[in-house]
Amino acid sequence: MSLLRSLSRHLVVRAGSCSAGPLRLQSLQPWHTFHTGPWLSSAASSKELLMKLRRKTGYSFVNCKKALETCGGDLKQAESWLHKQAQKEGWSRAAKLHGRKTKEGLIGLLQEGNTTVLVEVNCETDFVSRNLKFQQLVQQVALGTLLHCQNLKDQLSTYSK
Repeated sequence: MSLLRSLSRHLVVRAGSCSAGPLRLQSLQPWHTFHTGPWLSSAASSKELLMKLRRKTGYSFVNCKKALETCGGDLKQAESWLHKQAQKEGWSRAAKLHGRKTKEGLIGLLQEGNTTVLVEVNCETDFVSRNLKFQQLVQQVALGTLLHCQNLKDQLSTYSK
């Protein structure tokens, strides 16, 4: 604290030696002017509104926050804005796909040493399963599963009671 005071005095002295006249500092201790103010309580209330809107609608935090900002914090307006945006941008499309059957897909088999992994990745159509990206996905899933199983085996072999 004494270092800050001496630095402030040095600044006043240095500025006072200029030809334009002395420069006065309003406060030697600027940390005394810090206060929480009303913005702290408004931040807490906006979090509560955000949580309320999120629970009520089920949309993401980002979308709920955008809705509250757009509607000025009004919960009912934000909710109606969210529903309009969801219809407009198709946010509920994933819910429509929920009941579809995944009858097609690929089976991946990977063997290393005495460990073998068999994975099944399903999709809706055989056209998807013929895609190179889907086949790479199956390979990555099989490899990840194999590595996970090897880690479990290593942990079990070093485990002692």
